[in-house]
Amino acid sequence: METVVAGIDLAASPKKCSGYSVIESKNNSPFLTKIKCLNTNKSIVNEILKDGVRVVAIDSPLTKEPKMREVDRLMIKRGFRVFPPNFSWMRELSVRGWLIAEELKSLGIKVIETHPRSALVAAGVNSLQELLDLLEVRITVSNFSESVLHKDLRDSVIAAIVAYCYIRGCCDAVKASDGIIYILKKFRN
Repeated sequence: METVVAGIDLAASPKKCSGYSVIESKNNSPFLTKIKCLNTNKSIVNEILKDGVRVVAIDSPLTKEPKMREVDRLMIKRGFRVFPPNFSWMRELSVRGWLIAEELKSLGIKVIETHPRSALVAAGVNSLQELLDLLEVRITVSNFSESVLHKDLRDSVIAAIVAYCYIRGCCDAVKASDGIIYILKKFRN
């Protein structure tokens, strides 16, 4: 069975790079097949549709109203360093994330919220490459090197791994009445 998932490290402004990555799984073997910058909401939605994505993990608070949520408090209580949706530029990011998520959901695509740095910490790994190696994700993107990847692109790959793990059952979820943030299960101590 083939599955296509994506990760987005959403920028607050469409003028900046929103990292976008795709992982395709064929016969339970995952391949990182795309990493790129996208800008407008329309370009993000169109790329997801073009790639046949089933699940997308977005690094953005997915809330209609940008305010401190109980799920944010739980993340902070667990030691994860998240910015609440009502924190300065996070308001703009939250609104943008909500609009994109709602459009994707209306098109039948599963959308989940993630926080890439917290996912990496939760997994107990020190780098994206270590995570890729642990999950045996093969790289088919030319010239892939974690050391030269822009942070937005690196975080989009981690978000795509969270989407992949959502399907494979290797995710953990921080849940509250006002949201769920998906991170990774612990792979290493």
